[in-house]
Amino acid sequence: MNRFVIVADDLTGANATCSMIKKTGLQTASLMVLDKKKIPKDIDVLAASTGSRAMEPEETYDRVRQTIRTLKSKDVLVYNKRTDSTLRGNLGPEINAVLDELGDDRMAIAVPAYPDTGRIVFNGEMLVNGVLLENSDAGRDAKAPVDSSNVEYLFSKNFKGKMRSVFLKDISKGPKHIEKIIKEEKKKGTRLLIFDSVTNNDISIITKAVFSSKVDCILVDPGPFTLSMIRESLDKGNQMNKVLMTVGSVTDATIEQLEEFIRSYDPYIVNVSPMKLIESNTRKEEIERAVQDAKWGIADAHNGIILLTTTPLHNEGKLDLKTVAQRNDMDIDDASLFISTGLAEISKEVLLNGESFAGIFVSGGDITVALCEQLEAIGVEIKEEIIPLAAYGRLIGGEMDNLRIISKGGMVGDKDAMEICVERLRGEMTD
Repeated sequence: MNRFVIVADDLTGANATCSMIKKTGLQTASLMVLDKKKIPKDIDVLAASTGSRAMEPEETYDRVRQTIRTLKSKDVLVYNKRTDSTLRGNLGPEINAVLDELGDDRMAIAVPAYPDTGRIVFNGEMLVNGVLLENSDAGRDAKAPVDSSNVEYLFSKNFKGKMRSVFLKDISKGPKHIEKIIKEEKKKGTRLLIFDSVTNNDISIITKAVFSSKVDCILVDPGPFTLSMIRESLDKGNQMNKVLMTVGSVTDATIEQLEEFIRSYDPYIVNVSPMKLIESNTRKEEIERAVQDAKWGIADAHNGIILLTTTPLHNEGKLDLKTVAQRNDMDIDDASLFISTGLAEISKEVLLNGESFAGIFVSGGDITVALCEQLEAIGVEIKEEIIPLAAYGRLIGGEMDNLRIISKGGMVGDKDAMEICVERLRGEMTD
């Protein structure tokens, strides 16, 4: 079902926001043709462009309203009116159109900053890389130039309804303070709240406040705020229950834990041959086979758990790594590396397949390192220790930025250790 809808005023913006949200593991699609009968129902995030940035306000209103009419449904959790990161275009009429079409007394919450690209809002003024917005390239745009750096002024053009700006001094007081402001403004009939933001942490504070306020709203921003809200929605609502497990350890503790986990959870198991990962003439074929098997498993797994493993199960013999290494003219460390990097490559392809994963559980430090390298993550932000020597965190940067991950040592934990870790990823405990 389509849970998130993005309406942008140009195709580039629609595509960019899809790319950003893709890092959560959600399936995204940027639509070129709006035909209600042809809209895919199995895509999590739908984006559409109205091409209305330089249109007249009345035409913009009609175009955006029709787009929302086509895409809206009872299943949608978040509506985003995507704005240009330099606030070009018909901001007021676009917001009017979304609110009028939804018609359920929502308010619009705008966080127009994009800190990672140098777009910030401080005391109601937008700066681009330290330069006032009107003095940046946006002020000289041929089609839709901006004539002010004042954000509220730019939103007010052809906007109908009450609006208020919330400055950094309020945001610095934390989520509870912002939550109070949101609820108060909702009671007053405010239709648009515009927030300062200088850092991603400011956006995080606003996100937590909006979510906890439970005020029905549409999101107005160039992408980062909507991404933050989607992550919060997925985390709190436990919308994703699929978990990928990558286990390569051959210790007795790992085997016991894995057998206990399989008895309790009956995951879809993809057995990967460590021998074939080591040998150059079979490595590529084995990786492709395992990836395809895992993709089939995503559809078949009744509980959403996919297990990739080279661990010997059911009294299978352990691989004689020394003999295999010698036969392939390499040392044991290199042979072990071929296994861990192979598992990491398979895991990457499965994660990027477009399915929504709550996270990944990895047994073995070598595999965790290899996975970070495959996904181009710069590291893991550690949140907490689940059990001794098993850390919960999120990937930093790369192709799956912010992906939940639990990494556990191969000789760590009692027989229920894997169960505890997977339940943590599935959201049975809160962050």
